[in-house]
Amino acid sequence: MTRDAKEAILPLPLGPGEIYDRSNPNAFGTGYGWAEQQLLPFPRLHHRASAEQQAQRDQELAQARADNWYNYDLIPGAVVRGNRGATQVNDNSTWQLRGSEEQRAQYAREDQFGHDDRDPGENGVDIYEPMFYYFDRHWHLWVTNTRVHNNIQRLLSIFTENLTDGDGPEYFRLNALDLILTHAPATKATDLDQLDFYPPSLSERYPKQPFDADFRDDDVVAWVQLAHGSPFPRIKPYTQHQDNFRVTNEMFRRTADFRHDDLDQAMAQGRVFIVDFKDFHEFNIRPAPTDTSDGARFFAAIAMFAVPMGGGPLKTIAIQSTQHTPQSEAERAAWKQSNEQDPERPLSDILTPTDDYWSWQMAKTLFMSMYGMSNVVDHLSMHVYVAPIAISFYRNVPRQHPLRALLEPHLMELIANNHAGIFWDSGTQDYETYGRTDQGLLTGMMNKVSGWTGKTFLDATVKRAGEYDFVADSTAVDRSQPNVFSAIEDFPMHDDDALLPIIRQWVRNYLGEYYRSDEDVRRDHELQYFCSETAVDGRVKGFPQALSSLDELVDMAARIIYWMSANHALEATLGCNKLAPLSYFSDWVPRNDEVKTEQDWFNVNPPINVALAVFCGSRFFVDLPHDWYRSLGRFPEGHFMHDQRIYRHLEEFQAALLAADNRIQEKNLRRRWGYTMQRPGTLTCSPWN
Repeated sequence: MTRDAKEAILPLPLGPGEIYDRSNPNAFGTGYGWAEQQLLPFPRLHHRASAEQQAQRDQELAQARADNWYNYDLIPGAVVRGNRGATQVNDNSTWQLRGSEEQRAQYAREDQFGHDDRDPGENGVDIYEPMFYYFDRHWHLWVTNTRVHNNIQRLLSIFTENLTDGDGPEYFRLNALDLILTHAPATKATDLDQLDFYPPSLSERYPKQPFDADFRDDDVVAWVQLAHGSPFPRIKPYTQHQDNFRVTNEMFRRTADFRHDDLDQAMAQGRVFIVDFKDFHEFNIRPAPTDTSDGARFFAAIAMFAVPMGGGPLKTIAIQSTQHTPQSEAERAAWKQSNEQDPERPLSDILTPTDDYWSWQMAKTLFMSMYGMSNVVDHLSMHVYVAPIAISFYRNVPRQHPLRALLEPHLMELIANNHAGIFWDSGTQDYETYGRTDQGLLTGMMNKVSGWTGKTFLDATVKRAGEYDFVADSTAVDRSQPNVFSAIEDFPMHDDDALLPIIRQWVRNYLGEYYRSDEDVRRDHELQYFCSETAVDGRVKGFPQALSSLDELVDMAARIIYWMSANHALEATLGCNKLAPLSYFSDWVPRNDEVKTEQDWFNVNPPINVALAVFCGSRFFVDLPHDWYRSLGRFPEGHFMHDQRIYRHLEEFQAALLAADNRIQEKNLRRRWGYTMQRPGTLTCSPWN
């Protein structure tokens, strides 16, 4: 068979433009449904197509450009309206099975790793499910809830607002978490079990983090900076002293492993590191949604970590709760005696593990609350950053193009999720209406359960999206060579990241079936328009504006897949409320001259109803029902039936991913706590969740 092969490997099951019935009674949630559609046409480049085929694809793209566009007018820095109503987007909002069931049984060879994605048991979990299990264990908290009146009043205010907002009864706004917030006890926990929301009988579906039982261990805070919750760790080498974070050598030596060490020497040896949330200061000093936040706050904390002289695990050295400390003894004395903080410049002390035990636990909670929110911002900002790629893709890549089959599964649900989760006023049916940033699925959640308003969350997310670079942020740190992290023995976020070479080989094998030379790449005007529009009109920083070789094409396509899978990952750290609650519930940060109690620590954690809502809501971000469920390397049944040559390359790709997954699992057996975020078997193939 020649490179072009014959299109008639399989007959098309339906006529042009026809699709199977897409109704699916088992569909639930975003990305959980499935649909049967016709086979994709046999791929060919425009300059190799017949005149009739060229005319068909030109006509297809003319309509696509009318249906898909870039709109930065409503929210500068983000594509908002985009192509939410386009046919291509709607058709790619579910798992698309290709061809008839009979054809798939006979011809399809996509290895599904033992999973049937149409199984109703694989649908999205009910976000309210944990509340019922929690009630079964803690029903007495409902009976003794002294704030039940507040809950009823809050629910009534939601109904009142809907009746008086002038939008009419057909536009009723109720955030997904409102029912939890208004029904669960709005009281502070008094023991750890009351902050454990994992259903005991559903441990496979709700697995606890490996460090859940050790959450108070100082090493956990250091570990999660390396086994990071998002693909963008914030830990950096600490090479010079900061005026606003004055850790002394005496403070450094308080930790047992550093008793005979020297801070300046450790810095010179590359053993000291810092996590500084200074970029969030401007957002944290904005007014909080006081009517719903129950006193929630965020603080732009700073933390120091270090590796001991003889090596070993990274250790937590010191935490400063804010960006500012008193600059003089007079200012310190005034601050200690005052009952108020400057909202623009809140002051704090530096605390170490040897300070008052519960004050130190509170400092860790404060730091980790900002850590948790930073992970969520990273995750959603990634959605915002890559959205223009999907818009440009549909405007310039027709169904006959080789990139369509290769990349389309990795774009599933991206625009729809951005639309519903970040931008859309969920109380209306008008896709042109944006601006109620307290009402998007996720912006509304942040407005309800964190110290930020939905507007603050949106602004922080869009700002972060503008900081990414297409190449730099999809290039793993080469830990085999000397680098700024060489002193760290195990850095799972980087050490486990072996995906780009595997993806690149798969893309090279696939595209090699359709591109004969670099000249084919240069002549592919659909491809060139896709690149130009993505970089210029889509404003995707770092994206190539043009391609001149097959190597450049392979790199670009591989990085798109990497962004949609590896860079979309998010660990379930938020599920461990005891470690990383989504806000610190006090205006007052811990000090180094106070004595606190365990109840003081409970009091800076969220009320039970808020903590439970965060636990349930976090499932929108991180839930995968099972390993290899619509994961990287998975394609719907029949996806490549139009060209059987691809299956041998797919088998090689899946084997390489499985081997990488096994290596990570074996490595986790030797770690104190395992880390799964870089496992191919748990990475989604697209931003469908």
